Amino acid sequence: MGERADIVVIGAGPAGMAAAIQAAAAGLAVAVLDDQPTPGGQIWRNVEGAAERGDLKLFGKDYRRGLASVKRFRLARVDYQPGARVVGVEPDADARDTGGDVLFVRKGQAARLSCKRLIVATGAYERPTPFPGWTLPGVMTLGAAQIALKTSDLVPERPFVIAGQGPLLLLLAAQLEAAGAPPDAVLDLSDPGLALTAGKSAAMAALLAPDYLAKGAYWLGRLRATARNVVQIRALGAERLRQVEWRTAAGAVGRIDVRTLLVHDGVIPNAQLTRAMRAPHLYDMAADAWRPAADRLTGQLDDMPWVHVAGDCAGVAGWAAAEALGESAGAAAATALGRTATPGRWSRTRASRARALRPFLDRIYRPARAFQRPDDATLVCRCEEVTAGAVRAAAALGAQGPNQLKAFTRAGMGPCQGRMCSQTVAAILADAQGRGPGDVGLMRVRLPISPLTVGELAGLNETEIKLPLS
Repeated sequence: MGERADIVVIGAGPAGMAAAIQAAAAGLAVAVLDDQPTPGGQIWRNVEGAAERGDLKLFGKDYRRGLASVKRFRLARVDYQPGARVVGVEPDADARDTGGDVLFVRKGQAARLSCKRLIVATGAYERPTPFPGWTLPGVMTLGAAQIALKTSDLVPERPFVIAGQGPLLLLLAAQLEAAGAPPDAVLDLSDPGLALTAGKSAAMAALLAPDYLAKGAYWLGRLRATARNVVQIRALGAERLRQVEWRTAAGAVGRIDVRTLLVHDGVIPNAQLTRAMRAPHLYDMAADAWRPAADRLTGQLDDMPWVHVAGDCAGVAGWAAAEALGESAGAAAATALGRTATPGRWSRTRASRARALRPFLDRIYRPARAFQRPDDATLVCRCEEVTAGAVRAAAALGAQGPNQLKAFTRAGMGPCQGRMCSQTVAAILADAQGRGPGDVGLMRVRLPISPLTVGELAGLNETEIKLPLS
């Protein structure tokens, strides 16, 4: 790979692949840095491998569609670098709108790649779900279980329970059933009252995506929930998970012996990199999550015109919208560099239809009550072993925001830099102060966004690296 590219794309999911294909078609030098070994992102993870195994039918039509997108990406004139872990971005020192360097690690070697335009397509990750016992061995997220199924054809150790809410819960339950491993129990944490109060405008907008509604209705029809409207869960065990206990809003209590518990409470934009770049971010009240402040069509950041965001990292809306926004971002970046590129009209129409359903989903799948106010003994920061009680005590002592709270408790100072606790800490702090999460903000993220060895850091050329000091 050369020392400079016209456009660097970070991530090879639906958005990243579409952006790269569009920009490469305009005749530009495009490099794609992806931390996964094969293209496809989470939604189409290992789709080529699943096709070779003959397992495509397990994962549904949306997954099968990914195979064609991956084939188009493989044929594009793109410098694809799998297994590349991006640790930061440095804007040009002289002008923040003319490009910069992308810092990454691949095959144990650290390097930097200069570019004129950057497209960040880092996707989304699962919302943290703190509850008593969530750190026990045997407790994992639905996303992790889906990765094991897609990449290695592995199913959870039985007996196992699924607990949570949202489209991914419905999808994975169906996929596990198709794989011959239906869950032994399903705990539905969604609030049925929210569907009745979703709002006429959101419900009417959802009708613009009838195929998505039909798919969701089909999954719901197949779901055999053991308990609905669950408001509290506990994972019990000493050295590892042994039992799951739950309580419903009606007061019913249940308990089951298990080996594995899969939990899920929706997904939120993976904005770790753009936050480290000090790009402006907006709090999306409907989604209860932060996203980069960017143009909704091209993904161009408000105060960093050389950077675009595409896909779920710009706001969760699903693979179809991600692919369409990636195409638009790739075209906009190419146009900015003097090339002719126009995304297809069908791409924009598909994005609009996919996004039409999102307000409805955000309303009926608000963050589950079971995870929103963990008791004082529950860990919220796994890296530094900080409890919810310690966060509340720091708030009582006068910590005004998440960054000051770090000094009080060390929450967010571990390797993940708050990726797994920042949302929860902000929610607890906001609740203690009578403010909204959007007013409290999130913890500051610093470069590198993931751990580096001293040798890797030296490989980035320490005479030029400009780590932020604040």
